[in-house]
Amino acid sequence: MAGGPANRPRAAFVPRGESLATAIERLGDDLGAFRREQRLDTVVVVNVAATEPSRELTRDHQRLDRFRRAIQENRRTLVTPSMLYAYVALERGFPYVNFTPSVGVAVPALQELALKQHVPFYGRDGKTGETLLKTVLAPMFRARNLEVLSWEGFNILGGGDGRVLADPRHRRSKVRSKAGVLAGALGYAPHAGVRIDYVPSLGNWKTAWDFVHFRGFLGTKMSLQFTWQGCDSILAAPLVLDLVRLTEFAQRQGEAGPMTHLACFFKDPLGLDEHSFVEQFRLLTEYVARHPSNGRHTQNGRQTQNGRHAKRKPRAR
Repeated sequence: MAGGPANRPRAAFVPRGESLATAIERLGDDLGAFRREQRLDTVVVVNVAATEPSRELTRDHQRLDRFRRAIQENRRTLVTPSMLYAYVALERGFPYVNFTPSVGVAVPALQELALKQHVPFYGRDGKTGETLLKTVLAPMFRARNLEVLSWEGFNILGGGDGRVLADPRHRRSKVRSKAGVLAGALGYAPHAGVRIDYVPSLGNWKTAWDFVHFRGFLGTKMSLQFTWQGCDSILAAPLVLDLVRLTEFAQRQGEAGPMTHLACFFKDPLGLDEHSFVEQFRLLTEYVARHPSNGRHTQNGRQTQNGRHAKRKPRAR
């Protein structure tokens, strides 16, 4: 899914004269044609579009039959782009990963569809910068019994993401996912603020400055400050590639449902309350340990077994 639809008019992803049901059929046919033309075993759909405005879920999002009825009745106000693409992918049996703060497959009806179609899925909001540092540092404060009194974060970024997040409707989704990790990592919720400002000249770069006020032995108050500067796409790209490979592997293993072992990639991991990066990464290493290579190795990008090169169909990337 290319970047952009979340901040364009709805006609950009569902033309004015096209119903939701017709759009779903068209997009599903596009995915199927892409798989056939590229001779792929499967297609992994990854949402890397701009952040959508936050949306409250209704009873129509809770069950698959109600969500399908809303689609058939063409109730466009209930279906966001991320929901639509997730529905298309899962209905066609393709895994779906949401790398954005948008709701995507967090909709209960879509998770029901994934289980019905026996498809793996996961998300949401890729963890690449300030929040990654929070999930590493917060457990340290907890382990040393240092009480965090407040944690203030100030973020400036450019590019398309910065431009979209300058809109308060879109920024609300991002702030919610960034701010939600501290309580899970610390075991309590300190005063915490997250600010995001758009600075056009930064382009694809982002900077975060965090101030942590904490209390130690004998009630002594101290502080930690750190600055994180990074190139957004360079931080995110390898994570997306790893997510595609791991998701394709999960489907090839016959797995379905939320891939909670991928929690370390996300700010707001589905179906998991653990926010310590170390503990999240342990879930991934344990998953890998449970899935030995069965004597298969990789040599010059080609899979081998017993020393012989084995031909294989290319995988979706």
